[in-house]
Amino acid sequence: MMRRGKASSWFIVVLLFAGFIGLGWYHRAYRLHYQANQQLLQEVQAAPLVSAEEPPLGSEGDWPQWRGRHRDGLSRETGLLSTWPARGPTVVWQVPIGLGYSSMAVADGKLFTQFQEGEQEVAVCLDASTGQELWRRAYPGKYRTDPAYGPCPRATPAVDGERVYLVSGGGLALCLAVADGKELWKKDLLADFAASLPKWGVASSPLLVEDAVIVQPGGPGAALAALNRYNGSPLWHAHDDPAGYSSPLVATLAGRRQIVHFSGDSLLSVSPAGALLWRFPWETSHHCNAATPIVRGDYVFISSSYGKGCALVKVTPSGAEAVYETNEMCNHFASSILVGEHLYGFSDSILKCLDFRTGQPAWTKRGLGKGSLLAADGKLIILGENGYLCLANATPAGYEELASFRFSSRRCWSAPVLAQGKLYVRDTEKLVCYALK
Repeated sequence: MMRRGKASSWFIVVLLFAGFIGLGWYHRAYRLHYQANQQLLQEVQAAPLVSAEEPPLGSEGDWPQWRGRHRDGLSRETGLLSTWPARGPTVVWQVPIGLGYSSMAVADGKLFTQFQEGEQEVAVCLDASTGQELWRRAYPGKYRTDPAYGPCPRATPAVDGERVYLVSGGGLALCLAVADGKELWKKDLLADFAASLPKWGVASSPLLVEDAVIVQPGGPGAALAALNRYNGSPLWHAHDDPAGYSSPLVATLAGRRQIVHFSGDSLLSVSPAGALLWRFPWETSHHCNAATPIVRGDYVFISSSYGKGCALVKVTPSGAEAVYETNEMCNHFASSILVGEHLYGFSDSILKCLDFRTGQPAWTKRGLGKGSLLAADGKLIILGENGYLCLANATPAGYEELASFRFSSRRCWSAPVLAQGKLYVRDTEKLVCYALK
């Protein structure tokens, strides 16, 4: 009995010690912190935050790639509903769909997305107005990943008119014909570039730049790679950053056109030919940098979860340096959006508004879980992972909800899409089209 008593006492002591260590780690990771370069912070207050816009992809009103025509989560559409009925906007159509976290691309009246179907992934093309299936293309898609989230596609297609480009959860890059889904070329990014499968699958969406498709194999010599858009042949691959879960974008910073990418351990910039321009280290647990960077003027905003936080980075001809770093915004799987001079996004499970220039919070909203959002016509369209779909004013004055309803009881991790007055939303079982005009 004495031995049992001593063993129990030691067990309790070990548990208390482990709990103490855990609480200490949690406190260090999640307590609020803020640091800034005071000179750069003063400079950004007066800086003209005007970007040299890249030519947008696709036609006006379409959403042909990840985060829309400008890859920023903003729609330029106007005249949308200023409130919704209690049960939500009018349903135009609804179709069943398989497991997947890919968002949608909408171009020229057609919608493209990806999902899991047994041992394969499927790319599907629907009539964007009716939901009628026009074609589908299956391809190998089974891979080993965290069983809690399942093997399924994460990336979002990109459409350039005659071709649609996709990346599977297992790292297969494909180019299909928009007309009928015929395979034009494919490339195994992991095998061809000797890359490793990320813990939660390949999630980086393809970026179209001139005659190239920019993808992220990850790892030695292939942090980024450019493939010929027409035949898939490698144009270049370079740098050693491990893969993250973010998607690249193209922008002009400090007078130079460049490809900006959030890798597994840094914010990386290369020329359109692949030469390194600058790197800003940003290490996160599990290499989980997932949010797409936001560019405004010569500044780039990045954000990560797992207690890391966010930073505003100033880019100069000689490199990049942090203006501020804070954990007021910790994007997990989704990206923030910038409306005017304020950021709106999910800091883990809290919806927040932050001042872009200072990183200081304007307001917070709880109750939606983690989620994703877009902005249009002065409004935020917000999809919580718990299935609530909300409409709110995009204002730093406070959270002003105009409407909300329960879209789904399933996990909602796919970013909503707005194209030609219609809102497209999916969970892990269905895809729904709502009329917003």
